Amino acid sequence: MVTNQGYRTMYLRSGETPVGVEEGVLYCDPLTSLIAYPSFEQYLIAMLPALVAEEMHIAIGDVDGLREYVSERRASDPDTFGHLAGNACMRTVGELTSNWAAKHLKDVVFHICGTFGGDEVIVAAGGLSHDAFVDKVHCLCRDIKVSSPRPCSFALATLESCTVPRQEARNAYRALVSLVDARLFSMKEDARLAGGHLEGAVADLGTVSLSDRGPNQDGIEYPATIGGGW
Repeated sequence: MVTNQGYRTMYLRSGETPVGVEEGVLYCDPLTSLIAYPSFEQYLIAMLPALVAEEMHIAIGDVDGLREYVSERRASDPDTFGHLAGNACMRTVGELTSNWAAKHLKDVVFHICGTFGGDEVIVAAGGLSHDAFVDKVHCLCRDIKVSSPRPCSFALATLESCTVPRQEARNAYRALVSLVDARLFSMKEDARLAGGHLEGAVADLGTVSLSDRGPNQDGIEYPATIGGGW
C-alpha cells in the first residue's frame, strides 16, 4: 500500500512557473485551488513506481461548452461576460472537485486533484477498485452538472498492476495521460461534429496495460486498451 506522502501546498505567485518543486511543497493554481499542473506531473511521476504496484486510476475532465457559455453570459449579466464568467465557472468547478475529493477519496491510500491550467480537471487515485473509481467520478460529474454553470465530461482509465522502473516513470505517465486525453478529445470532437457539445458524459476506457505497446510517431509508447468503452 502507498499512502500520500505528506506535502504542503503553496499558491503560485503572479507570473511564476516553477521548473522544479520545492521539497515537500506542491504549488496550487490560484483560480481553482487545485494542484497546478507542473507540480501535479512532477509529483505523480515521482510516486508512479510505487503506485503502479497496485492499480492506479486517472480521470481527466474538460468543461463542456465553456466558450459558448462565456459568450452568451452577457445577455443575462453584462458584468460577468467573457473571461470573468469563465473564471467564475472554473472557481466553482475547482471548489466542487476539492469538496468531492474530501468526501469520496478521504479513505483511499492515494489521491491528488489538479488542473492543466485551463478548463480541465485531472484526478489520480490508488487503493480502490476500478468500478469504485468509476462510481466516484460519476458522482463528481453529477456534482459539477448540478452546481456549476457548465457541466464537465470525463474520460478515465485504470493502469493494471505492473512494474515501472524509476527511469521509465515519465514515459509511463505520459503514455497513460495521453491515452485518457485522446479519448476525451475524441468524444468532444464527435459531439462538435454532431452540432453540439457534451453535457457531462463519462468515458470509461477500463483497465489498460503497459505490456502491449507500440511506438507512435513521436516515439512515445502508448498502452493498448482492454475492455471499457462509453
